[in-house]
Amino acid sequence: MDGAGPEHSSCRLERFLQLCDSSESSLDGDCVNWHIAYPTTPAQYYHLLRRQMVRNFRKPLVVASPKVILRLPAAVSPLSDMAEGTSFQHVISDRQVDPAKVKRVIFCSGKHYYALAEQREKLAQNDTAIIRLELVAPFPAHHIAEAIAQFPKANSYVWSQEETRNMGVWSFVAPRFANLLNIKLVYCGRPTSAIPAVGMGKHHQLQAAAVITEPFSM
Repeated sequence: MDGAGPEHSSCRLERFLQLCDSSESSLDGDCVNWHIAYPTTPAQYYHLLRRQMVRNFRKPLVVASPKVILRLPAAVSPLSDMAEGTSFQHVISDRQVDPAKVKRVIFCSGKHYYALAEQREKLAQNDTAIIRLELVAPFPAHHIAEAIAQFPKANSYVWSQEETRNMGVWSFVAPRFANLLNIKLVYCGRPTSAIPAVGMGKHHQLQAAAVITEPFSM
């Protein structure tokens, strides 16, 4: 999601996911009909495109890449992240918190991570980890399980997104977390709506503030 306008603020990621033949009840392989990614760093974008060219098979690749990440100071990568021996990460875990203190895990995708990370710093919520799904389809169940295992004391799992409940990634990830990982996510985002954004600046700002504060109290 990128902007307050009712018609141009969303790339309609949910529509691409609805057209994906990923399974809700069994593990995905590379055989799904297309791959859908939401990279959050320059290194991830580089590795994603490079992988698309050098792998020994071809699949359509859908990349959600809002323009705000291009000018976001926090969205940077050291050259070491693109050096020999590095690769695209399906899931990025949280290295900013002490795993032994984490009681809540927030899952998200895309640029929303940066707003959540900034809000966590303001609230000094050191008991909350934020995990990014960089690859949405094929669903990276194994990589998510590895990330969750780093926080053995966590007992609350939240899916946070900017989009409305009936849009974005929520309807895709919720049944897969439940069926493949035995995790019931709590939804936190905008309520169900017929349009991606309200189109009114004041109301948009109120919603934008809510989607980055409420995940830390659920």
